[in-house]
Amino acid sequence: MKTAVFSHSLGNKRVPLAIQKDLAAVLDASEIKVGKKTATDIRGTILARLCQAGWSKEVQISPDSAMTITSLKSGCGLCLQTGNTSRMYADILKLQKLYLENTISSGIVILPSLAAAKRLGSNIANAARLSAELEIFRKVIHVPILIYAFE
Repeated sequence: MKTAVFSHSLGNKRVPLAIQKDLAAVLDASEIKVGKKTATDIRGTILARLCQAGWSKEVQISPDSAMTITSLKSGCGLCLQTGNTSRMYADILKLQKLYLENTISSGIVILPSLAAAKRLGSNIANAARLSAELEIFRKVIHVPILIYAFE
């Protein structure tokens, strides 16, 4: 799968290089077709590969809530988003909470590029929008994040 990477708040320096290489291998090995009604297949393919690479299953962010992030490995929280744009903000808030509580030292968000999001459907979360909006909120969202955009 073709990907592009964007960094927020020094994510490129704070996400361990081993994790970056690991994730690049997972995404490179994931062959998927992006189109209408393929979000579930994309998610399943990436999750299966992450599991094979030693990433955890979903991680609950609070004992008082059913909210979760997609995965965790070596102090790095990961969110995979293939759905509605509104959900990417929840993912960022979850990563920020875990970061402020010292549960994670960095985060990763995997989501479609703008072009891929348009092929998936309408109002789908996309890396271009997330990157632009994290820049606007750079003084609010401090967690170092790498954004992986898939095509």
